[in-house]
Amino acid sequence: MISSLFFFCLFREMTMMKTLICCLVMAGAYAISRIDPRYLLASKYPLIGLCLALSPVLIIYPALRPYPAIAGAAMLLAFYSIALFLVTTEEKGRKVYKEITGLSLLYGASSLNLFLTGHPELILPLSISVLLFLFIINRITIMAAVAAYTAMCIIFFSLKGMPLTGCDVLLHDGERYVLLACAFALLLITFVAFLKRTDLITVLAFFGLLYVSVDLLMSVGFRLRAILLYQPVLALLIIGPLVGMVMKGGKERR
Repeated sequence: MISSLFFFCLFREMTMMKTLICCLVMAGAYAISRIDPRYLLASKYPLIGLCLALSPVLIIYPALRPYPAIAGAAMLLAFYSIALFLVTTEEKGRKVYKEITGLSLLYGASSLNLFLTGHPELILPLSISVLLFLFIINRITIMAAVAAYTAMCIIFFSLKGMPLTGCDVLLHDGERYVLLACAFALLLITFVAFLKRTDLITVLAFFGLLYVSVDLLMSVGFRLRAILLYQPVLALLIIGPLVGMVMKGGKERR
């Protein structure tokens, strides 16, 4: 019920098509909740490979950049490739320099893809979410690298004259409070699950809802042109699977 309310509040003006999209996303979230977690985690390497491969494709074929489908693919691949890489880091037991190298490649490719498709601002809420997540799981060394990448992205985008902020989002007070309440209610639910469980799906869902909360706060409080309120249809591609992961169970900590 919280997820459904959150989905519908993302759209200030509901139409039949937007209502249908919300219903399809909710149905997709339920379908994902029934999938074996192993298959969800197995998507890590294909998504990372596609994220890295998209950069040379956009450079070689610049005519693809304006298409909304390509922008949506860049957003989706940036989020899930970085998210899956982060949540599976400790399980693989990688050394720190390998983690930083892998994250550097993903950050570089994701930032370039978003820049080429005209959405460079989306790397900022993702970076802040990654920093908060790394702080929670006590990966301080990697935090320094992510902070450096974020600073370089901001400087690069500023020099290129890319706008990172937009106009005020026209929300009634009721819509604003309901959106914030739903986002943080979902975050609280996943945080409690994160404290009790060790399965990677729960950790991924927690990181995803942390990103949603940061994105929403930056859009409402700092007028950043983030994804939730400025591209709600594309945002559902990210939020829908996350809600499905929240609906899944998990193993209790021992």
